Amino acid sequence: MVHDLDALVTGWGAAEAARAMGPGRSFGLVVGDHPGVTLRTADGGVVLDPGVEGAEVVVALDAAAFADLRAERMSIFGLLYAGLLTVERGEFDRVAAWEPALQALLYDRPVYDRDTADVVALGDATCSYALGDDLREMAATLERVGFLHVRDVFDPAEVAALTDEVERLRGLASPEDRRSWWATAADGEQVCCRLTFMNERSGAMAALADDPRLARLASLADPELRPAPTRNDGISAVLKHPAGTSGLSDLPWHRDCGLGGHPLLCPGVNIGVQLDRASAETGQLLFLPGSHRHAGPVGDPEVGGHATVAIDAEPGDVTVHFGHVLHAAPPPTGPAGARRTVYVGFSRPELFAQIPEGHAYNDVIYADGDGRVRNVAEQSSA
Repeated sequence: MVHDLDALVTGWGAAEAARAMGPGRSFGLVVGDHPGVTLRTADGGVVLDPGVEGAEVVVALDAAAFADLRAERMSIFGLLYAGLLTVERGEFDRVAAWEPALQALLYDRPVYDRDTADVVALGDATCSYALGDDLREMAATLERVGFLHVRDVFDPAEVAALTDEVERLRGLASPEDRRSWWATAADGEQVCCRLTFMNERSGAMAALADDPRLARLASLADPELRPAPTRNDGISAVLKHPAGTSGLSDLPWHRDCGLGGHPLLCPGVNIGVQLDRASAETGQLLFLPGSHRHAGPVGDPEVGGHATVAIDAEPGDVTVHFGHVLHAAPPPTGPAGARRTVYVGFSRPELFAQIPEGHAYNDVIYADGDGRVRNVAEQSSA
């Protein structure tokens, strides 16, 4: 078999993929002009069958796209948004269900499962701290669960100034500027759901890259991490809207490296400065503790009964999370609920030589050039 799949199905990752998916599942893969193969789970491993007849789902991509997937330069989601992966049989959500198994197979990454010994349980431990708390304890918690909530980092005057800047920049944004994401509200109005590279248009936002409080928190993950205002999304803001918005206003369970680039982007951290109260009513963040060391889990973490953590936060609090930890930002449950959060990313030094200034892995979402960002279901049916 070309593309070394025959070697992969004999390794540790094959057994892990089979454990995660269960026996009798099948995934058809067509690479370039090759006739295709089917990955079929069996007791204790994965069997490689010639052809794709009878496979539950079948995807097709060219050799270059498969090489990007194999090297984790692109994920199946990134390939979908780039138009480089075609679902020839089944629905994309059934393809996505295979992502943890494919990561185990391709990258020898364990699949998150609440029944495995190395899954983190919070128990009575806390992930909430004050800025002056013991840094060693905070660093140990961040490494263990993948995220932190830090209280009272910014004072009310600072929060008010940042809020004014976000609203000023929101007023200047347009769907054509490639510095904002747009979604569609229930009444059909186009609404701005994210601002990116705000530091290019605001001195106050640019100054956050050099804020010593944020640098101290980023160093909990790795002292070598550097602020990245000129790469990825720069200094950005997430702008939540009341429920009913389509597009990517409300993010499902994902990783910040979910479109690709994990070997380059991770470990990295994102620090979110809360400008509004974060709660279920305003669309708070959810985390799956310990998932930064795993692929998966298979399926939605909440549907699967995993112990997810919701972060209640006040204006001026910050969240710190590894980009690879699974997290979500569901729709606000309150009728007028909305949350604004400014994000400052810290990245490995290697990233700055590999990603051009002003660009990000997220650029692939702008393929249509209209500023509107589709969610996965919309993209897969487009």
